[in-house]
Amino acid sequence: MSARKLKFILGPAIIVITLGWIGYSAFSQMSAFDQTVSELYAMVDDGDLTNESRIRVTGEVVPGTIHYEPGLVSFDIAESGQTLRIHYVSNDPLPDTFRDYAEAVVTGQYDGDGVFTGTHLMAKCASKYERELDAGVITTETSELLPAAPTGR
Repeated sequence: MSARKLKFILGPAIIVITLGWIGYSAFSQMSAFDQTVSELYAMVDDGDLTNESRIRVTGEVVPGTIHYEPGLVSFDIAESGQTLRIHYVSNDPLPDTFRDYAEAVVTGQYDGDGVFTGTHLMAKCASKYERELDAGVITTETSELLPAAPTGR
């Protein structure tokens, strides 16, 4: 095989292998297990969780536990009677819907000492306002100030 043919075979092969490796490493970094608080604790008890595991944990923000510091927001989430302390480390702005009783979805790692360190935070709001209304946190008068429900356009 001539050197010219070898260049045309090896060049594209190296490019394809490199792109495949980049795609695999990006996918493995972004993949995360979806867990509730109780499922996370079950994984810890079973020894199925390593400190390197990226996890996405979901729970309801416990009222009165949100504390702000520069670059860090600490709060607790609860699900099925179990709570988990969250340290959200980021300088990004918090979602507008993040508040007491919100359903929070945090992606990060469990440190093993009872604290979950998150690097990505989402707050769902579909039924959150109904729970706040039932709990008396908001009233029917102040509920008019809440964002409008999405329309099915």
